[in-house]
Amino acid sequence: MKKNPVILLAMCAALLSCGKDSLAPETESVVATPISFNLAANHPDEGTKAVKTGWESGDAIFVFFDNVAAPRHLKMTFDGTSWKSTEYDGDTPTPGALGLANGASGSMRAVFLPFGNDLTVSVSEGRFVFSKVQYTYYLTATLNYTVCGNTVSGAFDMKIPADYVQFYIEDSEAVDEAYTLGCDAVIPTGIAYISSNGTIKETTDKEYSDDLPGYAYHGGYLFSGLILSTYYTTYYGNYYFAKTKVSDQSREDYFVSQFGLRLQSHDAVKLPANGSGSWQKVGETESVNLRSKTDQDLGTWFTCNYGETVPEGADENKRYSFSAATSITGTPTYDQLNNMIEKTQKNPVSIHGQWGYVFAGYTGTFLFIPGQYGTSGGILSCSEYTGNTSLVWDLEFNTNTAPSWATNPKYFTWPLRLLDTTTP
Repeated sequence: MKKNPVILLAMCAALLSCGKDSLAPETESVVATPISFNLAANHPDEGTKAVKTGWESGDAIFVFFDNVAAPRHLKMTFDGTSWKSTEYDGDTPTPGALGLANGASGSMRAVFLPFGNDLTVSVSEGRFVFSKVQYTYYLTATLNYTVCGNTVSGAFDMKIPADYVQFYIEDSEAVDEAYTLGCDAVIPTGIAYISSNGTIKETTDKEYSDDLPGYAYHGGYLFSGLILSTYYTTYYGNYYFAKTKVSDQSREDYFVSQFGLRLQSHDAVKLPANGSGSWQKVGETESVNLRSKTDQDLGTWFTCNYGETVPEGADENKRYSFSAATSITGTPTYDQLNNMIEKTQKNPVSIHGQWGYVFAGYTGTFLFIPGQYGTSGGILSCSEYTGNTSLVWDLEFNTNTAPSWATNPKYFTWPLRLLDTTTP
């Protein structure tokens, strides 16, 4: 049968179409004709309520191709106006490193780390691995591609994965990782590796009691992590922060106490600035004044140095056998404890893996009482139980119940909370 030359030309054109499989040999790794990348990235809508709200000059996005072996990848760099793309083989810029042929197609995985512009990529067990794990949020997107006319075009719709939250503390002298932030509602999480098919594997080496590193950003520190999966069933609309200065391990605390106000996915919370009075110093020599809703003075209490093996600190006279209780100046009485539990907010919280109760004054002051037995604990008084001098009153709590009164025999030993003042 006579062949129509027009049909033959159409068939050839179809075979060379960008939507069809490439005719190039599968073993070809680098094409002679350079590939041009015309790529862009859209910042996520969630960014409008985050600390970082758009692209900045120098921002870098790493792009991994599902049919290109590690460590070969593409790096997109923003110059303030548009994106410039460079092919890399590990940490070396290498034109043609991806080895894409005209007509090749597949999927691309884009990853943006807010403080990872200078990171490099290596290979481990066939996976893409960053030169450093950054425990912070990240943006990501996938996009199908086809090399058409030796060009790859498209725009990534970047998103923050679910349940990541951010916290920001103003500090004009901020430098990377000079502070850490502990919040037991949030787990420090980063990217462990990217699989050959583009799947992101997050880290599992941190616990909810581990601190978030602080990254310097625009006159402050940005902390970020993943909301604890059990947060919504174990927390009661309040949460607790411990800010630690890395150089000397000094710690300051901040307590959020608003029932009904819960952390939500993609939240960006601005905490009090460094040096503000809202942060409360912690340690055996620190103290806090509690005041009631009616502004009644509830006394000045020693704060809890719960970072120590024994929460109250190193001074042995802060732990005692009940038989010696009345000889310690400033030991709280039954009336002092009773005033505190009746006239302040009471909230169970966890910080650094230590469950306890917070007694919060209505002027922003608060007192954290650690549980001596997991989720239960209490505060000792020096007041003897009426009618039985072998017992003393103590205020006990469980993180699932409100504080209540109990008694214990005098031979029992327990940590003690001291007062600076006499009866409020």
